[in-house]
Amino acid sequence: AKQPYNVSVAAEVAACAALQNPLYLENVKDALVRERDRLFKLLKEVPFLNPFPSYSNFILCEVTSGRDAKKLKEDLAKMGLMIRHYDKKELKGYVRVSVDKPEHTDALMKCLSAIQ
Repeated sequence: AKQPYNVSVAAEVAACAALQNPLYLENVKDALVRERDRLFKLLKEVPFLNPFPSYSNFILCEVTSGRDAKKLKEDLAKMGLMIRHYDKKELKGYVRVSVDKPEHTDALMKCLSAIQ
C-alpha cells in the first residue's frame, strides 16, 4: 500500500540529520512560529478573509464577502501562488494557507492586495 507521504531518500537523510541537531530544530520551529504569527496578522487585514488561530504549519481562512474560495485559489495560481481550497461541504468556502518563508508571505500578500 502507498504510504500517505512519500519521501525521497535525500529528504529522509536530511530529516535524520536534522533530528540529530536539536538546536537546529529549535531554530526552525521558532522561525516557523514567528512567521505563522506574522502571516495570521497580515491575513486578518484582508477584507475578504477570516483567518482562524493555528498551532500548525498552515492557517485556515474563511473566504467572506461573497468571494468564491475556488476562484481565489485559481486567481492566486495564475499569479504563481498555491493555496488549498476544499470542495467538501463542511469546509466549502474555506482555504488553507501554508506557513513558509517570509518572502513567500510577502508575495502572497502582494497578490492578495492585487485581487482586492
